Amino acid sequence: MWFDKLLYPFKVAVAWVMVRLHDVFVFFGMEDGSGPAWVISIIGLTIIVRVLLIPLFFKQIKSSRGMQALQPEMKKIQDKYKGKKDPASRQKMSEEMMALYKEHGTSPYSSCLPILFQMPVFFALFRVLASTGQIAEGTYAYESLGPLTASKAAEIEGSTLFGAPLSATFVTAPSTQAKIIIIVMIVAMVITQFITMRQLTMKNMPESAKDPSNPMMRSQQMMMYTMPLVMGVSGFFFQTGVLVYWFTTNLWTMGQQFWTIARMPTPGSDAYQKLMNKRRSDYIEWARPVFESFDASFKQMNEGDSAARQGLIESTLNTLKKRAPKQKIPTKFGSEVSAEQQLAAYRELAYNEWDGMPDQRWLKKFDPTSRRTTSETHDRVQPKRLTKRERQARDAAIRRRQERERKIAERKSELSPEELEKRREERRAQRRKAARKKKEEKDKRDGNK
Repeated sequence: MWFDKLLYPFKVAVAWVMVRLHDVFVFFGMEDGSGPAWVISIIGLTIIVRVLLIPLFFKQIKSSRGMQALQPEMKKIQDKYKGKKDPASRQKMSEEMMALYKEHGTSPYSSCLPILFQMPVFFALFRVLASTGQIAEGTYAYESLGPLTASKAAEIEGSTLFGAPLSATFVTAPSTQAKIIIIVMIVAMVITQFITMRQLTMKNMPESAKDPSNPMMRSQQMMMYTMPLVMGVSGFFFQTGVLVYWFTTNLWTMGQQFWTIARMPTPGSDAYQKLMNKRRSDYIEWARPVFESFDASFKQMNEGDSAARQGLIESTLNTLKKRAPKQKIPTKFGSEVSAEQQLAAYRELAYNEWDGMPDQRWLKKFDPTSRRTTSETHDRVQPKRLTKRERQARDAAIRRRQERERKIAERKSELSPEELEKRREERRAQRRKAARKKKEEKDKRDGNK
């Protein structure tokens, strides 16, 4: 069979890993021959494969986020060529999409790399377990599969998972108990597959990507329901050992995604907002008392005692830099950024709303070498248009920050209540005057018409 010949190197590799893991488990005291050691060997094989795929997993994350970021621009291209079915237009649309992928450093196929790279192992394990009977009887095309000799193959044939042979499928299961165990494994595989896909789709996608009209979101939702269903139907033709492999893979993926969502959520997603709020809350809890202590000490110092003031600034900055890494806040500013500027940056984080995680991009605004000239700024690509919900959230954050800054300024000014009320009345009078002027201008324009 040509498929078996194509998979032969992978089958030898899978058999080698299983046999060597089995030898390790026996060395540490597990029973030799048929038994649980072979089941755990399949689990060990799964873990080794998943560890090797970790770099591709992070590449998949980067690609998925790139795809989410370019969806608004992708929709513009699709709208541009909507209704145009001629070959020239379709070719032009394809070229613009590929240029967009290249610009964002992503590809629609990158997110499939982990599953594509583990499919040879999956099929190889399927064929190894399907061949153990022939190898044990000596009727296989080869005398052995690497270290998987006839005696080892017989041990696998005799190994079971709660009564279900590792090499048996639902159709070939020897007893009702074995069939029940296989059905339970299929259900567990389907449920864990669905949870992993839902976890990625619902918790780690920005609001802009959750728009039902978004092609990527529609594709994700369709995959979330169809993929587990396909795996469930296929499961009746998988051996028990293959079901163990896939179930373990799903558990690993769930844990990996849980860690990623908790530590590296997608910007704009619910998980990102939750993590950002937690870090900000933790930072404020200890940073504000530091600044309050600094302000009190600074006021008590003489204006001419610059050395003492500079010493206070540097000691406070050292305190902040020792504790800031707990909230993943960078501490390495450029040499041209003064201590006063660094202290002001940390103060801003303590008293203002965060519009994103403080990271290396946050540090760039303090680096003079990264600032553009006026012409460069004009030629810069404009940011994406915010949705109505995003604009409302931004405006609300700005209003809260302005109100907080006003209250802080009022407290620091230590004005009397009468003076504060006088200033408020002046502001009200200014607003009324501006409103009257605006109304007069409007009436004048209407009269001219």
